Amino acid sequence: MNSRIYLGKIEGTGPIYLSEHSWDCDWYWGFGYLGNKDCHFHIYSLIDHPGHYDPEWHQVDKHFDETWLTQDQWWILRDLFIQAYAIRKCADSMLYGGHQTNKAEIHGIRSKSLNNELNGHLETLLKNIWTLLKEWRRQYENPPAESVVGETGMGDT
Repeated sequence: MNSRIYLGKIEGTGPIYLSEHSWDCDWYWGFGYLGNKDCHFHIYSLIDHPGHYDPEWHQVDKHFDETWLTQDQWWILRDLFIQAYAIRKCADSMLYGGHQTNKAEIHGIRSKSLNNELNGHLETLLKNIWTLLKEWRRQYENPPAESVVGETGMGDT
């Protein structure tokens, strides 16, 4: 079973966890899965939504009633997931084309080697996201000791 990281709480839904990425069905990376035992949705729905042109949509507190994520961290997370979804879409199309018909195959571009390369880059990006989230969470749970201002006015720790 994959690991999860607690991201925050949504009123009426409860605690929301992000599941760690996984290599699924032996051909694609599954990632961005949010939820708990009672609900399941994708982080993409918090990033690209009809309301995403509303400036408030980009605010972390618009999505979570409680969260340990800062607004700066939310911007970074959004940016990295936007890139991850774009890479996944491109990797998928290199393997299977447009998924509409095999009659377009002779006119399209398919490349197993490019699919493999893109999935390699995606794996690296997803690992970076996971590592970053774990580090941020660790910093939230164990903040560095505050500096104490001494008689010199300089911070002493």
